[in-house]
Amino acid sequence: MEEIDMINIEKEFIKFDKINYELNLTNSKISIVENSKEFNQLIINREKELRSFSSQAIGSVMFYNQLNEKYDLFDDKNKFNKIIRFLEHIENKEKRYRELYIECTKNYTLNPKEIPIYDLKKEKNEIDISYNLLSILTNDVNGDVVNFNKVYNNLEDAGLFMTVPEKINQQYLSEISSKLDNVIQGLKVLFQSLEETNRSLRDIEQNTNEMSSNMYDVTNHLWDISSNLKDVGSSINANNLLTGIQTFELYQINKNTKPNKK
Repeated sequence: MEEIDMINIEKEFIKFDKINYELNLTNSKISIVENSKEFNQLIINREKELRSFSSQAIGSVMFYNQLNEKYDLFDDKNKFNKIIRFLEHIENKEKRYRELYIECTKNYTLNPKEIPIYDLKKEKNEIDISYNLLSILTNDVNGDVVNFNKVYNNLEDAGLFMTVPEKINQQYLSEISSKLDNVIQGLKVLFQSLEETNRSLRDIEQNTNEMSSNMYDVTNHLWDISSNLKDVGSSINANNLLTGIQTFELYQINKNTKPNKK
């Protein structure tokens, strides 16, 4: 009896091992499928992200042409030359952006976790900031000179106008991009101040319009009063005339009715 039980137990163990093996094999397959699903989902997400980026940045071409057109407006040619250095800095960033974009789009299906997507985002952000700053330098050269010089001075203080010999080493070149953040932080105060000034001017204009509207109402009211006074005056004059006529008629009647003295 005991021998039969041991045989059955061994059979159950063998059966259990087989089921456990199949279970582990199934779990492994599920894990592979899940990892594959996660991998494919990451590829899809990366593709969606990359679709939001332009294949290249070419905004410097527009500024290149604008600066050519406005060259004569720059009284200080030294400033113009320094702005051209900033333009060259932007052109280099555009090249770097293109290289990062190609690397990302080329490899995102192979290893979506390793592509430099965050470097691409950072480069795009810095290029957008540079475009905004260069736009001010280009458009306000014959416009808001205060705004122009504040932006120019901030860029100069950040070292973005330095010549190649003045840039001590490659490390400094890599630090230039980060200096743009400092420039923007400094300019935020300027832009907020300008916005506050514009808001105050709009409030003054609104108050002035309201005062003008009130003065218009007062003027109309005065005209109404004047018109009413004229009506009253006319009425008084008419009454005076009527009273005079009645007095004269009464005088004539009295005169005619009095007996003649002998």
